[in-house]
Amino acid sequence: MIFHLGTDLPQKTEPLLDETLAVLTDHETDIIKNQIRQNSRLIDDYLKRLDLFVNKERYPAKAAFLAKMRRKLDLLMEENDTFRQVLWTHFQRSETRPKPSR
Repeated sequence: MIFHLGTDLPQKTEPLLDETLAVLTDHETDIIKNQIRQNSRLIDDYLKRLDLFVNKERYPAKAAFLAKMRRKLDLLMEENDTFRQVLWTHFQRSETRPKPSR
């Protein structure tokens, strides 16, 4: 068993998040990809719920709680579109950037 003193442990470095850079860091890219995945799961869940309420249980399409669910669904879809546009812009910038020579 190995014991470490507090000074022996490596210092935890904070990930670099810099909005002034032209391209995203790897950490920022991971954050955006994870958020897209989470939003996609929520979108699927909302679609299943709406399908259940409207098509199977025959709730009126203009019910207040269904309108609220639709607004949340619209917001999640717009957010995902924005994140995908940011990733696409990052990908284009990184592809057109000159490769460092060895």
